[in-house]
Amino acid sequence: MNEFYWTFRDTRFHGINWIPDKSDRVMIIVHGIGEHIGRYDHVAAFFMKEGFMVIGVDHYGHGKSDGKKGASKGFPFMFDYLEAFLEKVKNDYGKPVVMYGHSMGGGVLTGFLLHRHPGLSATVISAPALIIGTRPGSFLKGTLKVLSAIAPNLRIKQGFDIHKISHDKAAVEKFRKDPLRHEKISLWLANDMIQNGAWCLLHAASLKVKTLLIHGSADEFTAVEGSRLFAERAPAALLTYREWEGMYHEMHNEPDSRDVLLFMAGWLSNVR
Repeated sequence: MNEFYWTFRDTRFHGINWIPDKSDRVMIIVHGIGEHIGRYDHVAAFFMKEGFMVIGVDHYGHGKSDGKKGASKGFPFMFDYLEAFLEKVKNDYGKPVVMYGHSMGGGVLTGFLLHRHPGLSATVISAPALIIGTRPGSFLKGTLKVLSAIAPNLRIKQGFDIHKISHDKAAVEKFRKDPLRHEKISLWLANDMIQNGAWCLLHAASLKVKTLLIHGSADEFTAVEGSRLFAERAPAALLTYREWEGMYHEMHNEPDSRDVLLFMAGWLSNVR
């Protein structure tokens, strides 16, 4: 595990790469809200054994990257830095690249795929924030849109129960004690997440990259209905959907996480 810093548009991002002795592909991880790339150390260790070099950065307003916790510069800025970082990874390593996004990172990755159509070998989207767990009604969404325009940087508590990230109590406790985690979300970021999710569901048919979409049926953070709708609307030849019965939000941290990771690895091995 090697830490590094990367600067894009006067913003410094903290990152980590995991480099095995031998690798033929690179996996870029796009993490979720309130967390950081270091939480994927065990995921990276698994995929290193599968022949991947693994790399990722903390989002703006997360981990050790610039920005107040939960702050945002907007989803278009996220798409811009993902695009620039992807090109950097391609130039630095000269290997095929796959991307894996979870939660907010899954929503960001979905929007990135549909808006920018990046040159990727494949993508894995895990529990994406296409419809958030509380399923906000039209009044709340409209109010949030107005408030985010008035006070975009106002940060509020996310309001989610962290005990519902996983059935593994040790994983929950580790997350609770993580000094880099936070429970903040700016109105700008909250509105962008909702608007991006709705847009992605409307434009699912424009997907152009082979994609594995996975979601736990008992997820209370991001609604499984969003993934079901996306799977119905995306091109069947490009999208594989797998729902994990009874699993919570962080399938990679569930007691049966190895089954999930093995399924991901098996799927990726067939889309070279």
